[in-house]
Amino acid sequence: MNHQAPIPSLKEIIFQVFGVTLPIRGGMGDSMENAIIIERILPFTDYVSIEHEVVNFIVKGRDLHSWKMIKQQLLFENGKTYDKFEVNVVSNQEGKLVQHTENYYFDISDCFGPEKISVSEEDKKMAEMKLYLDKLNEAIDHKSNDSSHQ
Repeated sequence: MNHQAPIPSLKEIIFQVFGVTLPIRGGMGDSMENAIIIERILPFTDYVSIEHEVVNFIVKGRDLHSWKMIKQQLLFENGKTYDKFEVNVVSNQEGKLVQHTENYYFDISDCFGPEKISVSEEDKKMAEMKLYLDKLNEAIDHKSNDSSHQ
């Protein structure tokens, strides 16, 4: 029997080649159906920076010369939110720099929109205490300013 090793994911390839773990999963990003999924890391994920890093690693991994953003487009399809990067890629082919356009699709559904944070009772109490202390400090500062002006 011929057992072939499974094809590694983009996340695995980036880790193997560059030693970097990114919060991504899914496909290679060459189509909406094969989009690179950006995972949300609470409390906030700067998904645009992650998208740029992914394209940087793809370009470096393919030994391309450089890339430049032509257009970034937000797409809504089948209840999901996608970012489409249209990029100009420059490659070195037999000593000549050759340009062409590539598209990369990112599923940003997990990251796009309002935060989905569940706040614990302890966190609420800490926030209330901080607010109380801030108001108390303001009152003390205000009172000391009043007495210094007399």
